[in-house]
Amino acid sequence: MKNIRPLVFGFALLFSLRAYGLGPVDGEVGVLGWGVGDYETGDFNTPMVSGYGELWLNERWGFRGALYRVNEDSVLMAPDEQTFFDFKYRLLSATDSTFLALGLGWEQNRFGADGSGSGPRIMAEGRVGMLGFLKLYTEIGWAPALGDVGARQDISSIAAEAGLVLDPFPFFDVRLGWRYQISDYTGVLTGSDVSEASYGVIMGAGFHW
Repeated sequence: MKNIRPLVFGFALLFSLRAYGLGPVDGEVGVLGWGVGDYETGDFNTPMVSGYGELWLNERWGFRGALYRVNEDSVLMAPDEQTFFDFKYRLLSATDSTFLALGLGWEQNRFGADGSGSGPRIMAEGRVGMLGFLKLYTEIGWAPALGDVGARQDISSIAAEAGLVLDPFPFFDVRLGWRYQISDYTGVLTGSDVSEASYGVIMGAGFHW
């Protein structure tokens, strides 16, 4: 719950923009499940509840927060929880559902009982609206310096996600995609470079306005 509170506070603050007449505000909030499993053995763990939300001001400036969680049994040295906060700007915006955006943000990765590492990140996002009710999307973020946690030194992280969003009803959407996250670091004991990856299916549903 502690990781959720800053997310809720941030969106409550940005909701006040409309009240002060700073321009049209569009947004979306929803829940996610990231099904990460052991693809060598074929075991697949039940996705844990995660969440996301974003706001756009004048279809140009955006703020997004997201929390991704996976079962600790599904990962070894990779993070079991990731939290992102991004400020974004649309470089290209053909429509409200077709755009290219770049942003800067902050990322925190939790490595089980060993603790958490955090640092700045850069990100890019693209969407293409099709047929009015279908959107293709892709997101990628890179956090080059997340510090040291436990037996890990100089942690960095890359996360990428791609999929589709369907709007079957007004104000409601569902999404299906694929997410890949890789953590790179140097092992304290061995001094060697290590990479740990988590990847799997993303499923979610949300409300937008």
